[in-house]
Amino acid sequence: MNKNIDELIKSALEGHEMPFDNNAWNSFEKKLNKPNAPIKPFKFWFFGTSIIAVITISSLLYFSSKQEENNDKPVEQKMDLIEKSNSQSTTSKKTKTEKTKGIQDEKISSNELEAKEDDKKETKTNLILPEVNEVLVKEITKDLKLDEEMPNPKKGNSVNTKKVTEPDVPSFSNKCLGENLKVINKNDEGMTLIFPSGKKVSVAESATENIKLSEEGKYELLVNSKQKETYNSFFSVFENPRATLLVEDELNYETGLPIIRGEVQTFEESIKWKVDKVVSANASKAKIAAFYFFEKGQFELEVIVSNEKGCSSIERKTISISENYNLLAVNAFDPLSSDSRKNTFMPYALSKRNSAFSLIIIDPDNGGIIFESSDASNPWDGIDKRNGKLVSESKTFIWKVTLSSPEKNEKAVYKGTITRI
Repeated sequence: MNKNIDELIKSALEGHEMPFDNNAWNSFEKKLNKPNAPIKPFKFWFFGTSIIAVITISSLLYFSSKQEENNDKPVEQKMDLIEKSNSQSTTSKKTKTEKTKGIQDEKISSNELEAKEDDKKETKTNLILPEVNEVLVKEITKDLKLDEEMPNPKKGNSVNTKKVTEPDVPSFSNKCLGENLKVINKNDEGMTLIFPSGKKVSVAESATENIKLSEEGKYELLVNSKQKETYNSFFSVFENPRATLLVEDELNYETGLPIIRGEVQTFEESIKWKVDKVVSANASKAKIAAFYFFEKGQFELEVIVSNEKGCSSIERKTISISENYNLLAVNAFDPLSSDSRKNTFMPYALSKRNSAFSLIIIDPDNGGIIFESSDASNPWDGIDKRNGKLVSESKTFIWKVTLSSPEKNEKAVYKGTITRI
């Protein structure tokens, strides 16, 4: 039933036309020419600017925290993300504007056209801002890389910056009075050695000076630096021990050996004696020392005295020896003399020395041995053992002594002549 009614109404209306009414068009035309209600720009711009600011700040934070990841992505992907964000922003603004103003999709006013133009400008701005930010980030990164690649001032010739280094200040151990101090200045600045009395000795840059330490006390070695800091070193100079050397003027034969004694007067206990080519007769560290002189010549006797500071004093004396040592043997004797010191022959030193020996007397005419002895108490009395007779008067014979245990630096064989008078 209802279906039939619908068909009747449909067939009745088909081909029906409404009568033309000119007043209706006039009324509609008036509505088109009527100005729309003005849009308040302040609310629109405030709302749009806020959205742009949020998008811009978010983009800056995003690109700053993801800089390393974004550098590996193509530029096109970055632009797509930005355009998508801007598109969503523009769509949101359009929706809110249409709801507020109630504007129909098919009718566009002049104010709407201006708003769309503004939206395009804003969208363009939103697209440019992240791009500008990325350029800035790239420039900053480039500057950082340039700073990292900047040459080291030590290696590069183009960098004028000079690294400040501390000067080289030599250090010295404690010295003794009278020593020479060798100061080597390796710096490009001068140095000054200040004595205990305040006296100053300068050492030029890159120079070497030998300075005699003539004062006892504390010394300071100072670098004449232009910097505020003071660069210096200290050392002390101690007094040398005092000593006086006394030496005998002549040889002493009390023991049958050619001895000269020396004595050092000092309060120190560390003593050392020395004589060129001469051996000490007793302990070399004693205050009194004896030395053997077997050969003639001039010799320098030296004694070194040291104190607990390690400082030493040296005293020297020159000794002159006029003849070689020959066992103190005489060159003539008289077998008929009543003086027992003159009527026999035996080198005097052999009677004083506690040393084994052998003595022989040789006839120079034929080389025969006319006497021999190894006992100092058995001297030659002038008798030729070959015939038992007294040798001829005024005749010269040869004697020879061989020592079994000579002293150090002493020869083992001595020779000489003896004449009967």
